[in-house]
Amino acid sequence: MDITIENRQRKLKIDRRALIRHAEALAGLAGVSLGSLTLIVVDDAGCAPINEAAVGHVGPTDVITLFYEAIPGDEASAEIVLNAECAAQQRPEDPWREFVFYLAHAFNHLSGRDDDTPERRTAMHRRERRWLAQLLPAAKRSMKSAESKERGPRR
Repeated sequence: MDITIENRQRKLKIDRRALIRHAEALAGLAGVSLGSLTLIVVDDAGCAPINEAAVGHVGPTDVITLFYEAIPGDEASAEIVLNAECAAQQRPEDPWREFVFYLAHAFNHLSGRDDDTPERRTAMHRRERRWLAQLLPAAKRSMKSAESKERGPRR
């Protein structure tokens, strides 16, 4: 799977390598096979117009999943719009974990799941928590690594 990251925000430092690793791992856990995946990282201001154009909802949201069926001679592809500002607001003590949770939620949708009823939403969240339990140690290390790079070496 070819993964592209477009970072259009400055609210949360994004560890690109960790994000790619998490996307690859989640694709495997979810049983999702794509030729290409674009991860678009936005803030609230960047999310709102995409949310309205793609889903018809006004205002920002946490994550938007767009799946494109394969056409003859090509593989299926997807775009995932991840709102970093929302992650920082929802979980200020650990925004990276919330951000990876949004990614897991998107892969749940890409695997064909929907959260249109309370029961389905609960089932999806349970599945996402299981996935995060597997990814969390790596997610925490990635966040600490990004924070260390921002602060510089310890003295």
